[in-house]
Amino acid sequence: MTPDVSGLDDARSDLAARCRELAAQGLALAGAGNVSTRTGEHVLITRSGLRFDTAHPDDITVLTRSGAVLDGARPSSETGLHLGIYERTSATAVVHTHGRSSVAVGLVCDRMPLVHYNLLRLGGSIPTVPYFLFGSDELADAVGKAVGEGFSTVLLRNHGAVSTAHSVGEAVEHACLLEWLCDVYLAARSIGSPALLSDADLQAVAAQSRRLSYGS
Repeated sequence: MTPDVSGLDDARSDLAARCRELAAQGLALAGAGNVSTRTGEHVLITRSGLRFDTAHPDDITVLTRSGAVLDGARPSSETGLHLGIYERTSATAVVHTHGRSSVAVGLVCDRMPLVHYNLLRLGGSIPTVPYFLFGSDELADAVGKAVGEGFSTVLLRNHGAVSTAHSVGEAVEHACLLEWLCDVYLAARSIGSPALLSDADLQAVAAQSRRLSYGS
């Protein structure tokens, strides 16, 4: 019996639109990257080899929470990475990108330098996950552990970045913000030694945000 996934049409359309948005931002070139969302007992994820700039609802594959395909083409090779995050956290969206600047920073920094207080929106001092083969259980486990420790966004050495959130729109925004922060860092490094914030500075920003009720 073919499962009824008609109730997921809007979610598939939205995910495809977000893929096109990421392509327009230059964060997913030549079939690189993948996006997913968890809705109820289903996980929606981009199909394998998808070019984001041409993403269509039919390019979104519907899975069970354990990864069995219910509808659509073969899912992304990084499906295990996405499922691992959902198993460990309350996130309902995952965006994996290959932005030029985030890849560059991940090559040289074990943690994202504290160049701007907006890093708080991404979890603070973003770690770089060591290199593992794409699509491997080792990569999925390493990313899942890092996100499970409270880092909603991580860099992947020699690979890209992963952003998680409670909506696809927010996860896409986080991916774009990370790329901007990496752009800022690389631009500053090109003309001198960047002034960096401290962990105490970030804590003060967090306290100030609570006092001013930002985000409420």
